[in-house]
Amino acid sequence: MFLNIAYITKVNVASLNGGEGSGGNVTVMKKISNANGDEFAYVSGQALRRYLKETLMQLEEKISSVDEKGNPTFLDKDKNGKETFLDLNKKIDADILNKMYKSVCDLDLFGYMLPQGGRRWSPVKVSPLVSLLPYKGEYDYLTRKQKMEDESKKSGNIVQVEIDTKNFMRGNIMINTSHIGNEINEYTYESKAILDDKEKNKRLNVLLDAIKSFNGGAKQARNLEDIAPKFIIISKQKTGNPFLLNALSVDNNDNINIENIKEALADNTTEQYTIGIAKGIFANEQEIRDIFPNVVTVAQAIEMYKNCIEA
Repeated sequence: MFLNIAYITKVNVASLNGGEGSGGNVTVMKKISNANGDEFAYVSGQALRRYLKETLMQLEEKISSVDEKGNPTFLDKDKNGKETFLDLNKKIDADILNKMYKSVCDLDLFGYMLPQGGRRWSPVKVSPLVSLLPYKGEYDYLTRKQKMEDESKKSGNIVQVEIDTKNFMRGNIMINTSHIGNEINEYTYESKAILDDKEKNKRLNVLLDAIKSFNGGAKQARNLEDIAPKFIIISKQKTGNPFLLNALSVDNNDNINIENIKEALADNTTEQYTIGIAKGIFANEQEIRDIFPNVVTVAQAIEMYKNCIEA
């Protein structure tokens, strides 16, 4: 079973993911272009997965780390109860595998590839965040001070930082709930349960909490931004098709395109779906509440899909 989570978030002033430097004193953000040459702000999938992990840590979940040689590891207790970092740079036996799943959430949720063999497909897949309206070529400015021997000749270099302003971004998260807490043989597709159903639901629930409280991004010290969903559609379905991803769009007047969503939902089979929307963000909020059944807040929509892993 899959949870298909399509969402729109709003950007006020942000530079969420840095791109390659263009030379000089310009800090660029990641962008992609369409066939007409319009540029759109872009946050990579790897960056979003990192932001999700950081949000999970804020929710007091433990995640894996790397040792001084760059090998994956996590904190464990030895036979004497002393905390020590576990060596994963070796063949993984059943005991270590159980510890991996139970001790840290990210190796279960986001997959892994270990140095001496052993890998896991990620039950959680994410699309990049892409802005729905074109980048307008706006900049923020910084000054890099320079130390001068003569205090009367203080100077500094002006730095330009590309920023996306008053925009919307869309993304998609696909969760394969049947793989959470289970080891999957990549050749035979045989599934072996490591976590029990209560533990699996607890792990799913904290992941949903992380999506609800999603935060992160570059330049947050001075351009703090909220990337949590402001409009969300959660679909419970049998396949992993993110059919809602291309259905989400917002026009220049802050209206969500309703017809695209209606068609996508009509053309695809779901066991159930729920729409959540934040107040005061979208111009046609009331129309969405009138057309679709049981429209709730974003938090309420997410809560409805907790504890959905069944034996």
